[in-house]
Amino acid sequence: MDEARVVILNRENIGRVERWRVDRQGTLNFLHAFLDGDWFQVVITRSDPGCIPPRALRLRPGEFTWRPRGAPS
Repeated sequence: MDEARVVILNRENIGRVERWRVDRQGTLNFLHAFLDGDWFQVVITRSDPGCIPPRALRLRPGEFTWRPRGAPS
């Protein structure tokens, strides 16, 4: 079984995210971020909500780019 790779995004690492992906499995959507050359499942927390894409983007399966306002490039 593959080991799950997860990340909690915050102000220190959000600038390293190159792109996003939403995978749908049944009725669930899983948000992934591509950073440091690999995909990680994003653990969504309330601690820094500005570091995750808006809900409308997280509900659509597929790949996209998004940067929070004021995020480092």
